[in-house]
Amino acid sequence: MKNLNKIKKPLRGLRDKFFDKRERLARKWLNGTGLEIGALHKALKVSETVTVLYVDRVTREHSIEKFPELPAMDIVPVAITDDGFELSSIEDDSYDFVVANHVLEHSPNPIQVLANWVRVLRPDGILFVTIPVAERCFDKGRHLTTIKHLKDDYQLYLNDAEDEMLERNREHLREWINISERAIYEERDPDYLHPTSGEIERRVKNEDMAACEMHYHTFPRESYRELLAYFATTIATYVAVEEVIQNSSEIISILRRKSAKHAV
Repeated sequence: MKNLNKIKKPLRGLRDKFFDKRERLARKWLNGTGLEIGALHKALKVSETVTVLYVDRVTREHSIEKFPELPAMDIVPVAITDDGFELSSIEDDSYDFVVANHVLEHSPNPIQVLANWVRVLRPDGILFVTIPVAERCFDKGRHLTTIKHLKDDYQLYLNDAEDEMLERNREHLREWINISERAIYEERDPDYLHPTSGEIERRVKNEDMAACEMHYHTFPRESYRELLAYFATTIATYVAVEEVIQNSSEIISILRRKSAKHAV
């Protein structure tokens, strides 16, 4: 037991440092009333003067039932039930900040999602986004997403090229199953049996891609910086990239809306 405690204490220290950097940036940048998307049981700690409304596509009760392994008391109260990628129920220019920690990589169209999040910000509003570094999580070994790939995704969605997007997303799913999901399950269970190629193809064919919670995209720091720069100089020129910071196995980014112009 003593040896186990010696291991746990350094791990707690690393975890505390990991969240400390997020919290320091939150205290620096977040004021007023805003949204946090998909917090589940790991809400960002903010100043006592800040008000956060939690957004999720399902209710708190649904999450408690879906994730029985999580302490129910840690699961956040959902104030707004909506698709966190679209925020379609939320008016333009209505909040002082939007927080999305480890959410963007779950979207098949990150450029449009960034635009949707910026849309609901008031002038000088803050977009606080973190993403995992692919090579430092269970995505290690997957193809890294390029800025060209993200631009192509965005254009295909604008063109309503549903069949082509479906095939691109199915390829992401194959890679997710073979690399990311495999790494997750093998860490949990040394006796895990990976599905056969036939089983994988049946799953890919039948998967409801609209409800699929995989990591569609995988980022190194360089390509994420390219994404933010492209977004702020081409898609939403009224947005400034204020900070992009490595935080152990994730990247924290702070974007600020400079004017009241609307996102594309």
